[in-house]
Amino acid sequence: MSEAEEHLKEFQAADPYTQTIVASSKFVVMYLLQQDGANPGWRKANIEGPLYVVRRRVAPWFQLIVKNKNSQNNLTDYLHGGMELDCQKNYIFYKVEDATKRIRGLWFHDDAERVKLEGKIEKVLEHLRQAPHGPPVSEPQPEASVTITLQGLSDALHSLADDDNFLSMVMQRLALNQNA
Repeated sequence: MSEAEEHLKEFQAADPYTQTIVASSKFVVMYLLQQDGANPGWRKANIEGPLYVVRRRVAPWFQLIVKNKNSQNNLTDYLHGGMELDCQKNYIFYKVEDATKRIRGLWFHDDAERVKLEGKIEKVLEHLRQAPHGPPVSEPQPEASVTITLQGLSDALHSLADDDNFLSMVMQRLALNQNA
């Protein structure tokens, strides 16, 4: 079982409405904006580790989770249609819906990974803006990759050539196109 699958099972144990992971990043460090006091500025929170955006079965539909390697204190924020991202090299900054909570900053070691995750979160936010009171019309799909080999393609084509139903369907389409 992969680390992401293990984390998904943990997320589902903590929140049975968690459905799937739609985006992830290997490692982020969390910062919080300290706006008051004699020394305002960004403060490193004691939260760092892999970041996941998960799809839920009920509203709120999406959640951002940083699986904290420093303690059991994970970061858990819900994504909402009013959320705006402020992105800079190696950083994503955002506000949560609760105005009493501090502005968050996520630092990414690899800026290409930050750009990829930013795009996926922006797609989620766009879906939420289009359907704020219901599930997104179409949800982002989990990350996946498919490997196609010459042998695999050959086997698939031979399997289709041996399938009488498939051949019958092809013959019907050819006859329809010939008559048209």
